[in-house]
Amino acid sequence: MSKVKVCKTCGVPKRVGRGHLWNADGTMVQRQDRDHRMILFDSDGIDDLFKNIESLIGIPIENIVIESKARATEAYIAHLIKGPKGALARMIGIERVITTIVEQGRLLGYGDIRVTEFSWADAFMYCEITDPYSLPLFCGDLRGALQAIRKLEGQITYEEIGPNKYRIKDFQADDVTAFENRLLPASLPRKPGDITYHRCPGCKAPLEISGFAWDFDKGTITQKASGIRYAVFGSSGMQVVLDELEKELGDTVPATIVEAQRMHAAKTMNPRWKAVGQADIRNWLAVQGLGNLLKLEQKDSGYDVLVQNPAIPLLLVGTMAALFEFITDKKAAVEWSVADDGDLSMSVTEA
Repeated sequence: MSKVKVCKTCGVPKRVGRGHLWNADGTMVQRQDRDHRMILFDSDGIDDLFKNIESLIGIPIENIVIESKARATEAYIAHLIKGPKGALARMIGIERVITTIVEQGRLLGYGDIRVTEFSWADAFMYCEITDPYSLPLFCGDLRGALQAIRKLEGQITYEEIGPNKYRIKDFQADDVTAFENRLLPASLPRKPGDITYHRCPGCKAPLEISGFAWDFDKGTITQKASGIRYAVFGSSGMQVVLDELEKELGDTVPATIVEAQRMHAAKTMNPRWKAVGQADIRNWLAVQGLGNLLKLEQKDSGYDVLVQNPAIPLLLVGTMAALFEFITDKKAAVEWSVADDGDLSMSVTEA
């Protein structure tokens, strides 16, 4: 990829540090689109989460994940290039637009992405990706982006051609799928907060971001202290996937998602929280764009928790259950609710 400019003070890529805002309300947003929430999230766990869900419910979910993520990405990209922007994108060349999207994906930790063949006239593209941040989410990203640009219905197929290396084909499809009119979830007004960050004097990103290492050739972001891989992506796209799973598979799915996330987080909690050390959990969640932790109150058998502006609430619930088990060495039972204004309340106790 082209040479990446990094902050001379903290070493974070400028397009990450200066391209995003970390707000006092626990959210992370794109500087040029401040309604679009982003998260810095454990990408090692995404496909693990999906596999755990499949093992718990006993049926494959990959098609639902790809389809719903494609619709979310299509809606977002279409919003970005609507009107004159779309005409400009087509004027400067679709190959250049795709190259920009691929380079941005590398920078955000999506993997080593390479476009190998492309035809605008015949409406198809081949690409290869090594170590994707999530294979089904990336397939959805690719299909959705090209649907928005080409204004044609797409279809994705892939094959594994090496260790964690895939050849993906995106091509025009004849039939429109059933999920088309189900997206996107309504965004709630964010509540103000009072979180402060220790910021880099150069790019103004939280200094915790300098604790990550970017490998631009591999397209990865790794937390240096724990070795856990992360990626930066829109929280609404992931939320759409979880919402669609519930719509397709039933109202028992939220509890399944919580348990699937607890299973994953429990495996990595030890290195993760040793790496965080004595850091303020509230600020650590906010640095990741996951929300504003207002209450973490100990009670006789556990904790009461309140998070404002939560991103992907079910994953927060599962992670909190794993944290309780890590701290107490006891099995967790968790109850939760999301209020109409978006506040996430949890009660975590010994099972």
